[in-house]
Amino acid sequence: MPTVNLDLQLKFLAELETALADALACYAGEGAEKLAELQYMQREVQRAKRVIALRAESEEKPRRRYNAPEFQEVAYS
Repeated sequence: MPTVNLDLQLKFLAELETALADALACYAGEGAEKLAELQYMQREVQRAKRVIALRAESEEKPRRRYNAPEFQEVAYS
């Protein structure tokens, strides 16, 4: 199973959220449909950030294991 870099995903989502906020400010005078779509996208980005943050908190951090006997000897001596 491939490893997913959750910190990188959070960084991307933060940048996307900033871009959507800029787009909302830029298109403030546009039609309600365009604004509604941008607001929907912004809510989905916020939801994705929450999901990834929860996943990052619950993810077990890898521990070092020394399976080879020569490493175990060094680790315990």
